[in-house]
Parts: sequence; structure tokens; C-alpha cells
Amino acid sequence: MKFWINKENDAEPTRDWNEAYCMSINRDSWSTIYSSVPSIWYHLGKQSMEYIYEDLFIIGLSVFALDKRISRSLFDDAWTREIEVSIPVLEKNKWDRTCDRWNELLSFLTGDIWKIKFRSTSAEYGFHKNANRSKIDISGCDCVSLFSGGLDSFCGAIKLLEDGKSPVLVGHNEYPKLRYIQENMVKDFRSNYDSQSISFLGFTAGARAPKNIEGEPLRKTENTSRGRSLLFLCAAISIAGIMGEDTPVYIPENGFIGLNISLTNSRKGSCSTRTTHPFFLEGLSEILGEVGIHNRIENFFAYKTKREIVNLIAETQSFKNNYMNTISCSHPCVARYNRTGSREYPVNCGFCYPCLIRKASLQDVEISEKNDVEDTISFINMESESTKSSDLFAVLSSVHRYKGLSDKELRRMIRCTGKLSKEKVEWFERVYREGMNDLTDFFKNEPDMEKYL
Repeated sequence: MKFWINKENDAEPTRDWNEAYCMSINRDSWSTIYSSVPSIWYHLGKQSMEYIYEDLFIIGLSVFALDKRISRSLFDDAWTREIEVSIPVLEKNKWDRTCDRWNELLSFLTGDIWKIKFRSTSAEYGFHKNANRSKIDISGCDCVSLFSGGLDSFCGAIKLLEDGKSPVLVGHNEYPKLRYIQENMVKDFRSNYDSQSISFLGFTAGARAPKNIEGEPLRKTENTSRGRSLLFLCAAISIAGIMGEDTPVYIPENGFIGLNISLTNSRKGSCSTRTTHPFFLEGLSEILGEVGIHNRIENFFAYKTKREIVNLIAETQSFKNNYMNTISCSHPCVARYNRTGSREYPVNCGFCYPCLIRKASLQDVEISEKNDVEDTISFINMESESTKSSDLFAVLSSVHRYKGLSDKELRRMIRCTGKLSKEKVEWFERVYREGMNDLTDFFKNEPDMEKYL
């Protein structure tokens, strides 16, 4: 399936692309792909972006939109999509050398077959210039860190602050109330680390249905949205580029989730992000170096479990004040998972895969939500026949499988997640074992859970 990305009306599809579905990126209300990131650039004092950083953002935004709007159900196996796309860039000669690498990385990220083509454009992503707009001063900051509102990125921000850093925290506001949560956390950071500069930059992004040459929209949408994390990262890199080419970008996430080993043989991590897997981050870094972007990308939690991350900063005041407000859930806004019926979204459901990892990570901390195993048993009894319990039973199955797993079998499973050096396989072997032990410890807090392990 072919797609033509149109940037500020730069060109009409050529004859070879007549059958392509079109999506537009511009600042007009009828644009099918939109984001507030360019407004952030302007607030940071940029009348226009350096071309290579603007191109990177356009690539990330295009992938995000296509991933969100192309339903897997439209393809023969109802999963693997074949996506051919023409993306307009300002520095075509540089990006042309990276096509094959992009195709490989995006295939790894989304599980699809990608064929990216770049075409030259002179259209810049225009700014609505307004002399009265306020300017954001981040001159005192020295790094950029992704800040999703989840537990890992929250702990990552605290670690940077404990290390004396002054971060710009970049957040993608997926739903309206998330920004409020993020801003309250940042307010607390400023109170507890008042000698350091801390800035929060939240952005939005979305996509409407692409249309064919007759103006008919492509029906259905997709809910596996792995491409969102690439957009998140590209936005952060563009902001780091404004700060300087040596400004690092941090993407804090525990290695157990980042490794993305399937919970069962029938579940291949279909809805999980792969953006923090070393294979992806190293490949993206190679592409960036090839085109002249030198901002370093680092996940300093790559070889730690979530429990280890929590214990690293659990005694800090900011953690104690706000850990309970972090959102790790796969579906924080889906009412059917809110069993109390009284709590407003966003809420951690407690029983999806990320929520179970979250619970296991908090079991050493003196908090009210920590183990809640009795509630887990109640959930099993109530929802055993429901799709709501699928993640819980898959996690229990993975714990049971782990008990009989040999070193050789585990190393094979780790290598199957992506290309890794022998040394990194060994590091991830430790992370995976510790992560599974954390889950086992969590479930063993209630003897009645033994029959499920």
C-alpha cells in the first residue's frame, strides 16, 4: 500500500504515485497530520529549524501517522503491513543514504515491511509568527529527557536531578489530563531541586485518515501504535538540537520491558514498544551520525529492572511525593478497566502487563498500593473468562515457563529479540532473571497464588 506525505503543498503525487493515499503536514486546520512541536521550536526562539532536525521530525511524524491510521486488518495475515511511503525532506542527499537502514529499523519497530523513499522539497514546516508570543528560556538546562508520566521516566528525571543535571523534560500528551500530572511532578521537582534548572515541554500530535485520489478516506485505525515512541524521540532530539549538538537525549526505561521477550509462545510482544531495545537505539544513532546529527541517545536504565530503578531513588522526597501519580497502564483511559466505577481517568488498572511490572517494582517500598495480591486473586475469580485477564494469565504463564528455563534457552530467547553482542546478551540474561524473580516474589506474597505459578 502506497502513501504520499504532502508538506505545505510542496508537490502533487507523480504518475507512479497516483494510486497512493495522501496525507498532509502543514499548519492549516485541514491538515491530516498535525503536531504542536513546531510551536515549541518557535517559543524556544527559532524562526526556522536547522533543516536536518526538521527533516528528522517530519520522518518521525510521518511514521507515527501511518502507524496510527493503517489498520493491520486490511492485510492478508491481519498483522504485517506493507507500507511504501514518499516523505518530503529538505536535505534529500543526506537522507537517501539511510533508506535501507530506515527500512530495517522500522520493520523491527512495528513488525511491518517498510519501503521509504525520500523526495526533495523546499517547503519548511511554517511557523505562525507572532511577536507577542512568550519565549521559553531553557538556557540553564544541559540535557533532554523523555518524560511520559510513567514510573520509569519519572525515576529517570529524579536520577538526573540527583546527579546534578538540569533537564528539559519532554512529554507527549496522549490525553488531556496527562499534562496536568506531568506539570505537577515538575512543580515538585523545582521545589526539591531549587538550585537546578528544570523545564517541561509537552506536545501533542495526531493524524486523520489518509485519502486516495478520489478523496475517499482509508477506513479503520490501528491500536498497536509502536511508532508513537519514535515520534516522541524525534521531537526530543529536535529540541536537543536547538540547545546544541552535544546536548544528550535520555530515554529512561527498564531493561526488562525494553528487551521485550514475549510472555508466551503465542504472544510476540505485539503491542509493546521496541524503541529502547539496544538494536533500535544503536541503529537510529548510526542513521543520525550519517546525516550529521550528533546528539547522543542513551538509556541509562537499560540493564536494570524496574524494581532496581525504584530502589535506586525511593528515598528521595520527590519520589515519595509523586510515585503514586505516575501512570504505567496500557489503557489508562478505558473505562471498562476501572472496576471501582468511581475513579476518574487516568488510572492504573493493575492487571495489564505494565501494571503488573509496576506492582512488582514497588514491593520494597512502604506504600499502600504495593502488593495488592488479594485483589489480584479476586480479579482472577471475577474475570477469568474475560479478555481483561489475558495479560495477567500471560504473565503467570511466563513465570511458570521461567522456572524450567535453562541458561541456553534463555540466551536464545534474548538473541531472538534483536541483534545483540555476546556481552549484552549476558547483561540482559541477568536483567531478565531478576525481573522474573521480582514477579515471582510479588505473586508469592499470597500463598493462594502458588497454584497459578
